[in-house]
Formats: sequence, structure tokens, C-alpha cells
Amino acid sequence: MKITQKIKNTDYVKFAAIYFLFVSGFGFFFPYFNVYLEQNLGFSGSEIGMVISVSLLTSVAISPLWGTLADRTGKYKLILKGLLIAYACLAWLLYQSTAFFLVVIVTTVMEAVGIGMSPMLDVLAVDYCERTGKDFGRLRIAASIGWIFGSYTAGFLITTLMMDIGRAVFWPFIALLATSALIAFFIPENKNKETKKEDEPTEKPDVGLLVKNKAFLFLMLFNFLTLSLIDSVVAFSGNHLVLTLGANPSAIGWMNVVAVTPELVFFLFATRIMQRVGYKKFYMIAVVTLILRFVIYAVTTNVTLFLAAGIVGPVMMAPGVIGNFLYIKKHVPANLTGTAFMINVAILTLGRALFSLIFGVIYDVFGSFMLFKFSIVFFIIALLILIPTKHFDIFDKKEEVTQS
Repeated sequence: MKITQKIKNTDYVKFAAIYFLFVSGFGFFFPYFNVYLEQNLGFSGSEIGMVISVSLLTSVAISPLWGTLADRTGKYKLILKGLLIAYACLAWLLYQSTAFFLVVIVTTVMEAVGIGMSPMLDVLAVDYCERTGKDFGRLRIAASIGWIFGSYTAGFLITTLMMDIGRAVFWPFIALLATSALIAFFIPENKNKETKKEDEPTEKPDVGLLVKNKAFLFLMLFNFLTLSLIDSVVAFSGNHLVLTLGANPSAIGWMNVVAVTPELVFFLFATRIMQRVGYKKFYMIAVVTLILRFVIYAVTTNVTLFLAAGIVGPVMMAPGVIGNFLYIKKHVPANLTGTAFMINVAILTLGRALFSLIFGVIYDVFGSFMLFKFSIVFFIIALLILIPTKHFDIFDKKEEVTQS
């Protein structure tokens, strides 16, 4: 018994390590990528929007394939390892690319590969936590720490050590992805098939069930209006801080530190808080805090106040990271979980692509302040469709799991 428990604890550390390293790499890369494109490669806002949107739109068509392949083969870990290795190689190729059309091509292939990584890791981690009684929210704290470490360290390298932004961003990114791929060889496989409940379907996954699942479709719309938009506008926040408000690049790191550090404490209790407050009510509170945060972004020219507003970020991240996974697990058959996670990523990616394209034009024509004003409208729409929904009753009324 003690040996089994020790193995389980070791596996928990492995998952925590890969979340830390994996997200650290993206912390180095994504907050600074748009600034890199504008400052180092001389791309305009419209060109940046085009780079992002073309790559993301292409990956939308690919993402369901990863989920279907994983659900049908059960080889979640094998696919995760392959994707991590391929993505690290493509990141190096992107670092060597300077021409606009080459950047578009490489980022497009990167997105097609990279869109499957996080869902594969999440499926493995969620399954592991369910089997061992671990709290997925607490496990994700490692990812929050990784994001803080990556984004702050990149800013330190650029500002304090005066390192070129390309080297400061790409070299650690590639190294951390490669290390994540190595650790992925040692995490446990998905055991979903072995623990399937008696009343759950045993036939091959039918993606058509997701199209008919109103609860799942509702979550996709909500995520499109909130999470995908947040990702898109945050990608331009570095440009807003450095080029509009006149802050130095280290402010980008501090923006992520302020926004993510509260997660370290909040995610320890997030699941229990959502259960006590009620999932629907918590989602509503999260959207309200999101609106207030972006109102501050839209009007302030003070860098300190801009950074301070990000402290409420974890309130929205709790539903986005923890609540959505639990929601999908409740409303979707077990043999479609991987596909559902991938479709969720595809919807978020589609939203990021469309919003990035629009934001690139808005950034060039109206300036970066308009990005935040534009976003507020969609957050209000998300709140309005959230208020009347009954899809959270399965949590808040403690009902038995049913398929919607």
C-alpha cells in the first residue's frame, strides 16, 4: 500500500513538473511574441494580426483530428510526446525566419501541432486526478508558477541583462519544451477505459453527439465570447504597455506576475469556492470582475494602475481552467472527453484568430485603448447569455450526471 501511494505521489510530481516547464516556456514566448514581431521584424499591427489569425484559423481545422485520434487509439501520452518534440523543432525554425511569408507558414504549422498539446496533457492530468482523488485545481498551480517564472524572467533578461528579445524569448522556450517532452515519457497513461462506468457507452466515439449536446454548445459560445477574446487582447497588451504607455519591456513580465501570482493561493481553494458559491453564480462573478478590469484598461494611462487591475484575473481563470474541465466531464460521455477538450480548444482558437485579425486593424487605425473598449461589449453579451442558463444545475442542484 505504501509503495503504491509513493508511486502515485511521484506521478503527481511528474505532472506538476511538466505543467511548470511547459507553461514556463509559453510564459517566455507568448507575452513577448507580438512585441518581437513589431520591434525586431518590423511588422505592423495588421501584419501581426494576419500572422496570428492565419495560423490559428488553419489549426482550427486540425484540432478535432487530434482529439478523435486520441480517443480512438487511447494513445494520449504518445501523441503528447510527439507534439512536444515537433513543436520545439518548429520553434527553432521560427526563430530563424524573418520574412513575413515564412513567419506565417511556420507559425501556421506550429499552431496545427501545438493546438493538441495542452488538451492532451489536461486529459491525462484530469484522468489521473479523478483516479487518485487529487485536486486538479491544485495541480494547475504549477502551471501558474511556470507562467510567472517564464514571463518575469524573459522581462528580466531583456531589460536588466539587455539580452536581445529574440534570444531571451526563443532559447528558453525551446529548451523548456524539450525538457517537457522528456518528462512526458514518464507520466502515467490515461486509464479512462479501465474505469468507465457501467452506464456509459462502450461503442466508438460519435462526434455527432457533441453537436447535439446543448450544454456543451453553450460552453463553447461562452468561451468564444470570453476566453478567446481575453487571449487575443492580452497578446496586444505588451504592445500597449511598451509602445502606447511608454513602459519598458519588464512591465510585460510584471503584468503577468500581478495577474497570475494570486492564482497560487486562489487555485488551492478554487474548486471548493465554486462548489460553495455555486458554479453559475461564480461564473457570473468572474465575468463581472472581467468587465471591471477591462474598464480600467480602457481608460487609464497609468502603468501602475494598469498592472494592478490584473490582480482580479484569477477569478476568471478559475472557471476557464478548472470549471470548464469539470463541466465537460459532467456533460460529455467519457469516450468523447478528448474530442470535447480538443473542440473546446478549436473554438478558443477560432475566436483568437478572428479577434486577432480584427484587433490588428483596430490597433493600427484606432490605437490600443480601443481594443479594451471593444472587448467589454462581448463580455457584457457573455454575461447576458449566462444569467438565464440552466446548464449549471447539474452542479448547483447536486443532480445525477446526465447527457444534455
